[in-house]
Amino acid sequence: MSAGLQNDRERKRCHLAWHITSRCNLACPHCLRRTPTQPATDLPPEQCRMILESFLQFARETDRDAEVEFSGGNPLLREDLPELLQTTGAAKKAGLVRNIRILGNPETLDDATVQMLQAAAVDDFIVSVDGLEPVNDSMRGRGSYRAAMNGIRALVKSGIPTSVKFTLVRDNAHQVVEVFRLVMEEGVRHFGMGPLILAGGGWTERHRALTNMEYRQVLLDMLHFLDAAGSRFAAARRAFLAHNRLYALLFHELGRLDEYRALTGMNPGPFGMPRGRRNVLFVVWSDGEVVLRREMARQGRVPQQSFREIYENSPMLHMFEDGFRIQELAREQQRDSIKCSACPVAACCLPAMVGTFGSQLLFAPNRNCWRQ
Repeated sequence: MSAGLQNDRERKRCHLAWHITSRCNLACPHCLRRTPTQPATDLPPEQCRMILESFLQFARETDRDAEVEFSGGNPLLREDLPELLQTTGAAKKAGLVRNIRILGNPETLDDATVQMLQAAAVDDFIVSVDGLEPVNDSMRGRGSYRAAMNGIRALVKSGIPTSVKFTLVRDNAHQVVEVFRLVMEEGVRHFGMGPLILAGGGWTERHRALTNMEYRQVLLDMLHFLDAAGSRFAAARRAFLAHNRLYALLFHELGRLDEYRALTGMNPGPFGMPRGRRNVLFVVWSDGEVVLRREMARQGRVPQQSFREIYENSPMLHMFEDGFRIQELAREQQRDSIKCSACPVAACCLPAMVGTFGSQLLFAPNRNCWRQ
């Protein structure tokens, strides 16, 4: 490994996952924000400017590569998003920000917005597509499928890297392969598929969630399709299989675990936990509340407090920062789990962090695991 690559991997990072608005032009029933505990207010532009400057200052003062993720609601509805992106893009050109990501709805994409994203050098724009037109529109609202496809084409044409998220439920499980093929042919670089998360609106819609064996069948169908496609979707295939941790178990059952290890080049750690580097993650809601993760403990509020102040006074943020320590704690609880302790792919599929209790981190086996 070259010294330059090694130093790059050892660089400390900080990530701002910022839900900058509670507003959305859609009302998807499975949305994670459909819960009374989520804020329904937005901060004024001047306070949002202060929040962004505070985060960039934290990155400078602690010598970290910064990553900024704008989401919501629909961040494109913020009237001051162009200003925030301009500041973030300038910080990227200066070498302070490493990555800019947006999770937004394409219905509000127009030529001016696309040009704004280009100017800011956005690294990834993530669009949700939950099926072909009739199924997608039943989940996300009438007209949302065509808007999504038009938005994808506009983004790809402009050279903005584009990804698609697919929320897997009983209604759309039979369309995963076709949607993957469709968006890849449109030039999307990454396709992410995840089961319904049982939080927010997902809890209300839990009757639509797949059983574990149904989930296994979807993974198997996708694998058969990707195998048949050969090298056609090689980059997207590798990322897709690495992201879905239960593929390790499926590959083991098929006698192909060595292939999985070689293909992914990694043993995936607990979801959301960086490997081999120190990374501080600030999750910020639209009212400025800073939390550890979704529905986890509150750590402070910006801009009343700076990110530096919140970080220095939060033992939990320091604990979450250490990816290696998180993996050690996950393995400790894995050894105590009847389901996981004897699993043949335990090294590839650590339990996921599900919450905190005081200063203790709580982990649980993947709820979609079909292994008895």
